[in-house]
Amino acid sequence: MTDAEQVARGILVELQDGFVAHDLAAVMALLDEEVVVFGAAGEGLDAEQSRDYVARMVAQDGTVRWSWDRVVPVLFEPTTVLSFAVLGSVGLEDAQGRVLGVRQRFRLTCLAVVRDGKWRLRHFHGSVPQS
Repeated sequence: MTDAEQVARGILVELQDGFVAHDLAAVMALLDEEVVVFGAAGEGLDAEQSRDYVARMVAQDGTVRWSWDRVVPVLFEPTTVLSFAVLGSVGLEDAQGRVLGVRQRFRLTCLAVVRDGKWRLRHFHGSVPQS
C-alpha cells in the first residue's frame, strides 16, 4: 500500500468512526472550512449546505456503513493535498449492527487538504451508480 493510499484510508476510517459513534463534532472536525459535499440524497454547493447535509446523515436513526474496497490515489502532495477515488459499497445498520435494507455499490471521489497539521476533507462526492 502506498503512502497516499494509507493517508486516504486513514481519513476514511476517521469518517466511518465518527458516523458509527454518531459523533457530529468528530465528523465536522474532519471537514475543511470550505467543504463541498455531494451525496446520494443531497448536494452542498457551499460549506453551510454541506455541513447541514452531513449533520442530517449523522443524526438519522440508522448508521451509514461504508466498505472501501478499492482506494486509488489520484494526486498526492504529502504536506498539502490528496485526491483519491474509491469503489465499495454502502448501507445502513441499526443500533445492534444489523443491516437495514440492501447494501448498494458506492463510488466516491475526495479532495483532502492539510489544515492546522491535520488532513481535512475539502470535497466529498459519493454516489450510488445506476445499474
